[in-house]
Amino acid sequence: MSGSTEELFTWNPRSGGLGHVGIEDDSLRDGLQGAFVHHPPVDVKKTLVESSAAIGVEAAMLGFPSSSPDARAEAAELVEHLDRRGIPMVPRFLALADPASIAAVTAVNRGTDRDVWADFFVGCSPLRRRIEGWTLESVLDRIADAGSAARAEGTRFGVSLEDATRTPPGELEQMVHTAVGVGAEVLTVCDTVGESTPGGAAHIVRTVRAAAQQAAAALPPADRAEVKIWWHGHDDRGLAVANALAAAEAGADTLSGAFLGLGERAGNTALESVLMYLYQAGHQGYRMDRVVAHCRRLAEATGTPVRPNAPLIGDQAFATCTGTHVAALVKARRWGRDAEDLVFSSVPAAALGRSQSIMVGPTSGRAAAREALASVGALIDDRNVDAVLARARSGDRWLEPSEIRELLDVGGTPA
Repeated sequence: MSGSTEELFTWNPRSGGLGHVGIEDDSLRDGLQGAFVHHPPVDVKKTLVESSAAIGVEAAMLGFPSSSPDARAEAAELVEHLDRRGIPMVPRFLALADPASIAAVTAVNRGTDRDVWADFFVGCSPLRRRIEGWTLESVLDRIADAGSAARAEGTRFGVSLEDATRTPPGELEQMVHTAVGVGAEVLTVCDTVGESTPGGAAHIVRTVRAAAQQAAAALPPADRAEVKIWWHGHDDRGLAVANALAAAEAGADTLSGAFLGLGERAGNTALESVLMYLYQAGHQGYRMDRVVAHCRRLAEATGTPVRPNAPLIGDQAFATCTGTHVAALVKARRWGRDAEDLVFSSVPAAALGRSQSIMVGPTSGRAAAREALASVGALIDDRNVDAVLARARSGDRWLEPSEIRELLDVGGTPA
């Protein structure tokens, strides 16, 4: 911070070893399951995939090919677009734990030289099994059958352990052993209903990793593959981002979510917030200056309003009206952009291509009024400052620049 970095203190434990953490973008699959989300046409999806990849996102879940002929055709078109544009992103597609559903992904895989991954899901928890009339043995059989089908066709695959966070350890470990035994290279721990807490997320990631390592060690050397542990969470209790970060700290290799937190019910883990955490922890793999534009593009494409106070991307995220805070921002400028960015924020706006915005409203003081006058090119004197503050304090919201201009005459004095 321009020579004063030592003045930034935190009680947070130092994050370590997060430079390897990958991101899977599920905005165009799980994100579109939100009840109030518009589904963009395939040409718009292509633009969004490019935009996500430009941030540095390594993998994306791009559809559910076995759900309909149109979905299968769209999957093939998206992969073709990745190929044609040379976009370095791994395409993944959802499947049921059923050989016929896996076959739809395999068909897409045959049309490209890059690896197209299948990711099939199984409901794990005792509650889900009871509701569906499944037994633990039938779930294990489905994992084995689907995994064997993918392996026989040469399609790389992962297994999403749906509702894993409400599944007892012994049962979950049996599923892990079965999945690894038939060749799964990714195990995604799913907090499907947002039940987890950060402590629980860390615990289950460590448990699944240990089980996967044990299962791999029991295989013949020729059949062993490194099994990656991924985390996929939901925000039903408002803990999705915290859970994802705890999972990463506990050793999760990749975090899955959706930009804007799109998704069913309260949505998925908001990837923009996860990316900022990784960036501030020293991860060098993501272009944070492209995140805001991508989120706004996605918001428009899906008809999703961005609330003003949304972290990082909301209009209010770096806007300040309050008197003492504005005064501190103005004073901080003499120490440089870093100081201005962080004196009343934990997030560097500059990293996102944004800047601190000083506004004048009912809680503002003279410093904010002077900034408001400067922003419209008006004369900064006590008379104008008093006039702007009087107008701001007579209302119930901030003043727009046009209102300040209207308040002053051409010569810069109150009309």
